[in-house]
Amino acid sequence: MITRIEIDGFKSFQDFSLNFRPFSAVVGPNASGKSNLFDALKFISLLAQTDVHSAMQSMRGEPEELFRVTPVREHTDMKFAVEVLLPKYGLDPFGARFEVNAQRLRYELALTMRFDSEQMPIGIVVASESCRHIAKKDDRLSFINKSLISYSSRRNPFMEMSREGKVPIIQIRQDGPTETGASKRGRPLKLAAGEATRTALSTINTAEFPHLFALRETLSEIGFLEINPSEARKANDRFEEKKLRSDASNLASVLAHLKEETGTPARPEGAVADISIDLSSLINSVKRVKVHSGSNVREYSFSIETEDGLDFSSRLISDGTLRLLALLTILDDPSRRGILCFEEPENGVHEGRIDDLIEILRESTQDWSLEESPFQIIINTHSPAVLNSLHEKEIIAADLISTVDPEAGCSVHRTRMRVGVDDDALDLEPGAILTRAEISRLLRKRQGQA
Repeated sequence: MITRIEIDGFKSFQDFSLNFRPFSAVVGPNASGKSNLFDALKFISLLAQTDVHSAMQSMRGEPEELFRVTPVREHTDMKFAVEVLLPKYGLDPFGARFEVNAQRLRYELALTMRFDSEQMPIGIVVASESCRHIAKKDDRLSFINKSLISYSSRRNPFMEMSREGKVPIIQIRQDGPTETGASKRGRPLKLAAGEATRTALSTINTAEFPHLFALRETLSEIGFLEINPSEARKANDRFEEKKLRSDASNLASVLAHLKEETGTPARPEGAVADISIDLSSLINSVKRVKVHSGSNVREYSFSIETEDGLDFSSRLISDGTLRLLALLTILDDPSRRGILCFEEPENGVHEGRIDDLIEILRESTQDWSLEESPFQIIINTHSPAVLNSLHEKEIIAADLISTVDPEAGCSVHRTRMRVGVDDDALDLEPGAILTRAEISRLLRKRQGQA
């Protein structure tokens, strides 16, 4: 779970920081930076898995466009920091269980653009990278009892930048258990960092470094649901992966596996029955989701049965219904984990059922323990109906603000996101106290300008 993010020099962000909860909703008008926040989360996730160039190629726009540009200057550096809450236990790629002693970590990363002699960009490299534990006395986490969290008293960071002579290096300290159960205290692993084209974190592939491995797993599990309806409608072969892809192209396979793995003699549909109940609560005409699988079926497929007895194949299901079905397939999976980022969840839902949808999202993040990987949801929206359905602590208000640069004499825009909505405060002095009324005005103003 990510509990805090800091961004500087990426797109519309300047000296930006934001705290997250298990369920957080970014509410703001279009062009306020909501999607840019999701882009930052996606970029951080990719950098934990692959090289810098590949990560940038997977983003929207050209690599240079990820750097902040204002009338005053074009930034050539970007910085990120994330604070995470790690599960106490995890599994390495070979199924071996490992334990982390420090569940609260802070990871910092900076990238810089390199230029040739004619000042043409020739590459983007890692400028600095570090990871350390967060001490209990310094922890700003507020939504959980800190006595339940495992903190470390170690002095040295798990990862830090240093130099050997004039050569910058990244030191990764061993912290895995020995055969006797004590922590390893060998020489740190040293990686040359002069022209590093990938993060050191992305090279941690085993639980020999359990804290960094758990951190990499947490960041790698940031997922985005960006459904491609034409792909989601397709039948799948029996060898498709069991985790839903971001475009939902393996939806039929995931539904079939959920039915097979969670079904019992008393409840043969398993988790698919839960999906049917939730979908029918959001769309009146839906009775149940039918999964076509079995030993005599070469491909998995699905259909929807309506209350009047009609059966609609996946080819005939509306885009909005498909979108909700894919979302519920994630939410009703008993083994769900990681971080789900989802834009405009209200699409395809009748306004009268928005409350039900938000409650389903909220409840799916509440059933977790500090022992195993928690499930976190971050949504963004510009819907007043969604705003009205949220609890005040879940709301993150997004807008774009302008300041005048004193040297250039021109306006500079940046994304601002605020928490701390006070439903009991009187809306007498806009801006002094964040209220739903102020957020509603922001939404109406931008919609009126569009």
